[in-house]
Amino acid sequence: MSMIPRVRREWIGSIALLAAVSVPVWAQQGQETQATRIDQTQIDQSAQRPAQAWGLDQQEYQRYQSIMLGPRGTWSPDLDPLTALGLEAQSDAERQKYAEMLVEAERKRVEAELAFQRAYDDAWTRLYPNDRPVHPFTTKGGQDATQSVFGSSAGVSSQRLNVVVATQGCEQCVATVKRLISRGAAMDIWVVDANGDDRRIRAWAAKVGIPPEQVRAGGITLNHGGSLDVDTSELPRVAPRG
Repeated sequence: MSMIPRVRREWIGSIALLAAVSVPVWAQQGQETQATRIDQTQIDQSAQRPAQAWGLDQQEYQRYQSIMLGPRGTWSPDLDPLTALGLEAQSDAERQKYAEMLVEAERKRVEAELAFQRAYDDAWTRLYPNDRPVHPFTTKGGQDATQSVFGSSAGVSSQRLNVVVATQGCEQCVATVKRLISRGAAMDIWVVDANGDDRRIRAWAAKVGIPPEQVRAGGITLNHGGSLDVDTSELPRVAPRG
């Protein structure tokens, strides 16, 4: 039998095998390009998440990052994006925009923290009705009025506090805020019954003796809290700011 047909068959088989396992260069480049595109898409999506969390677009968030690499980042290293962008605003309209965004973000934050505080209190009462909390928290009088569920006293802690008060019918609100001021606590005060009247808040602040210089410095802030979902019979409420 002749060997030529056998050699031809082996040669043809080798070509077929080579064709099956070999990928053209252009095909390999196409696969690499597609993989690179997928990786870049994942990177872009990951970068967009923090921007979206603050209601910003990617360009705004990149500007925030650039701001924090400069002097502002040295002066205020833990500044949130909205405050940083507002402080470094390039126009009055831009400053107003970020101020309003921050107000909305703060309102949602406070509502969430107070809601969790109520849930914590309810859970403890339900699970351990005959025991005091390990880390007591109360909205009433006494030393416990300045303690949080995390066991840190406002007198010895640098943690900022949310304090929800009413200007009418709440003498304990006055007493609690005075005690916090005497202990040097930093706090955001939310007034639930001001009905949008700044003068009412200022008059109450003067009655309590809130130092104007602390308000100007930001150690104490005075805020309208009419939209907060709180029971006025439980005021004041003191909770750690998250």
